[in-house]
Amino acid sequence: MMETVPKFMLNSASQPSKYLLGGPVNPAPRLLGVVLLLLLMLGVSVYFIKKFPVSDAVVPLAEQVVTLQSGQQVQVLLFANSRVNNHLLQATADIVSSALMQCRQTPWQQAYLTISHEKQILNITLAGERNGQLALRNIKAGDRGRQMGFINQQWLQGIHFCD
Repeated sequence: MMETVPKFMLNSASQPSKYLLGGPVNPAPRLLGVVLLLLLMLGVSVYFIKKFPVSDAVVPLAEQVVTLQSGQQVQVLLFANSRVNNHLLQATADIVSSALMQCRQTPWQQAYLTISHEKQILNITLAGERNGQLALRNIKAGDRGRQMGFINQQWLQGIHFCD
């Protein structure tokens, strides 16, 4: 006895289904989907970059304005990479400021101070103007005693801080 197979089963078995991945696929809808996804990701990235900008500005730990004998003012800015040496940096800035007050005048408008993490090297960057041009000077001074006691009026004269 021969079994009869219903006709709808024969048709479905003989033709490949359009939902199977084995048949030819039109790549245009997939490509469009990928492009739309990339554009969406780009848009979200731009939105967050504009909403939450990253600032490269470094804020000084402290600022002091020192008035010289001539009335000229010099801004002393303190910068620290860690909290380890902040008290020594502040004490050093006080020494520099008191020595600066003894100067009659100076070509420098700003003095930037930092101390190394090991508390042995004082970095002073001076910024000012000479003959209408920007003038910069970087000074690195070492102190193994870590007291920065060498900073006085004579030292400032020696590095030509006071003119």
